[in-house]
Amino acid sequence: MSRVRADDLLYLLALARTGRMADAAQRLGVEHTTVSRRVAALEKALGRRLVDRTTRGCLLTDDGERLIAHAEKIESALHGVDQLAVSPRSVSLGGTIRIASTDGIGSTVIAEALVELRRAHPRLEIELTTALRRFDVTSKDYDVAITVQRLPSQRLAVMPLTDYSLGLYATRRYLETHPPVRQREDLENHSLAWYIDSLLDIPELDVFDASVISRRRAMRSSSIFGQVSFVKAGGGIGLLPKYLAIEHPELERVLADDVSVRLTFWLVARKQSLALARVQAAVDCLTIYVASIQDRFLF
Repeated sequence: MSRVRADDLLYLLALARTGRMADAAQRLGVEHTTVSRRVAALEKALGRRLVDRTTRGCLLTDDGERLIAHAEKIESALHGVDQLAVSPRSVSLGGTIRIASTDGIGSTVIAEALVELRRAHPRLEIELTTALRRFDVTSKDYDVAITVQRLPSQRLAVMPLTDYSLGLYATRRYLETHPPVRQREDLENHSLAWYIDSLLDIPELDVFDASVISRRRAMRSSSIFGQVSFVKAGGGIGLLPKYLAIEHPELERVLADDVSVRLTFWLVARKQSLALARVQAAVDCLTIYVASIQDRFLF
């Protein structure tokens, strides 16, 4: 076996994070042929195939996956050396932290918390992905994920981030110009807003029928922000999380004593990643920030 070069592992790490030679090259500031050559050199040195090249991009083999933890430690060590070079007293962390989150909390509370994180560590680069889907943290695409799903795995650290409340909301004008809602059965006379059932692949969010009323929703969106917009525009009544509804003073609770749903956001990270100072800093920042604004989450 030839001697392994530590910096070749960083090329493999960039390729693992981006999935494409060209994207990895752009991130590293080199030509894509350099990435290909350095990964090939690493494969030759180890005598193992580390990457499967497909028409859809590059996927790590099992051997390649096992090397990523070592590559991340090298990356973290190099950032530590860089920080000492800038200022021997500096405690600012560097590198890239990748956060995945469901769209509602991700685009609001999590984004706010990450601003605080970067203020504390201005050398950090932050990537935030939001969507209504399952996030596979074990794929190395993300360092930390915030999800309503509790993901059991021996490789994952799963921590409760916060409980949050959902309730029925409508605009004052809508309530004044439509039949009164005094009990759940009265909702039959109203347009209701919720997710598109066929696109809702997170079982924990499948709560409308059991918690509100079992009937077809007239206004459906794959995004919680679309549902908020439906309701704000006077399109009907929506089951909305408190932390979003309170940002719109024109919205009022409907059936407040009868309809209240409580779910949990979970913070998920790979146990190996928590050894990286920047990942642990992100976890600490998110946890502390969310704990400081509990009144935004719960009735």
